[in-house]
Amino acid sequence: MLLRLTAAALVMAGAAMAEPLGQFRDHRDIGNPKHPGAAQYDAGTGTYRITGGGQNMWADHDDFHYVWKKMSGDVRATANVVFFSPSPTPGAPGYVHRKGGFVLRQDLDPDSAYVDVLRMGNKQLSIQYREKKGDQTHLIWINTGRQGTIRLEKTGDYATLSVPGAGGGLHHAGGSFKLKIAGPYYIGLGVCPHDDNVTETMDFSHVVIAPLKAPGKPKLESTLQTMQVINPWEQTAVVNVVGRIENPGWSADSATFTYGSGGRRYRVSADGMEIAPPVKIADDTARTDNGVSPDGRWVYFGDKGKLWRAHPDGGARMAVTSDAATRDWSPHVSPDGKWLLYASAAAGAPAQTDMTVRLAPIAEGVPDIGKTVTMAKLYGGPGVLDFAPWSPDSKNFAFVSLRPTN
Repeated sequence: MLLRLTAAALVMAGAAMAEPLGQFRDHRDIGNPKHPGAAQYDAGTGTYRITGGGQNMWADHDDFHYVWKKMSGDVRATANVVFFSPSPTPGAPGYVHRKGGFVLRQDLDPDSAYVDVLRMGNKQLSIQYREKKGDQTHLIWINTGRQGTIRLEKTGDYATLSVPGAGGGLHHAGGSFKLKIAGPYYIGLGVCPHDDNVTETMDFSHVVIAPLKAPGKPKLESTLQTMQVINPWEQTAVVNVVGRIENPGWSADSATFTYGSGGRRYRVSADGMEIAPPVKIADDTARTDNGVSPDGRWVYFGDKGKLWRAHPDGGARMAVTSDAATRDWSPHVSPDGKWLLYASAAAGAPAQTDMTVRLAPIAEGVPDIGKTVTMAKLYGGPGVLDFAPWSPDSKNFAFVSLRPTN
């Protein structure tokens, strides 16, 4: 049995309710794609074939085709995802950023708060989110070559992406953030070509969307992530492990990391777009720190929930941050001396909590805290920046997030 409903048919139907499509209640274009989308369901194979138009799902506006139903509470959604359309030619708008996957939205407006897990044209996966209606979109790139299956889980105010491991089983891919989407919400499948002049078609099979039973307390997981100084919207999850990631450090050419976990030390590519598993290199004995300005004149440190700096002999001590509402720690000056990176959480919050990674410019040797930018919101602990996070060229920095355990 094949059910086919186009966006044009929906318009002609006016207020009439569309016929359900498999397990979904309806489908429609979100935003204003130039080419209307379409959806088919093959009941014999359980496959949804979705065609979408639209410029992008990004910034403060989304254009794509969406097959959806309403739910409330915690949810787990799993599917196999395949591009049906041939790949665009290299350099075409959709070559890297054509996309499709699970999309969970507060409403059907193009600027809705949302989270999605997507298979992308650049042979990577991503988890994207817009924290509030009309806000900018943020993204975490996931480093994996196994992209055929994706899983989105919403647990309370947190969402995660799971991907296949080497043995085939699904595991958490890394990255953490808090996102409040109240029920009832919309959840379903979305496709966007990242090029308003064409459409993209993707197949989704073995689609299972079901309430998520209250899990037991999850194991501690850590993710080493990186960001570019010039880009506060995108992160890369370099590696995710069960347990703690300790003392990561950049190589001199900024191409790789070493890190400690479980008493051993590993090396992994710092480029999350490169598919390279961690390589054990030694037992974990390394320790790094970076609280000193490049000219050696100032030492930065945390004390009583605030940042301070002083000369190496302890003289000229002065406060760097003073907001009574926050607890600030782990200050690190970039190698070029232009930036101060540090962690911040609400004053009085527990050691593991929702927190931010912040970046302040340094002008004439003095941090300008009034121009501080929040680069990342995440769930983490005291070790979020408890290492030398800066790449040697000062273009990138790293941090360690934790999987929420509450």
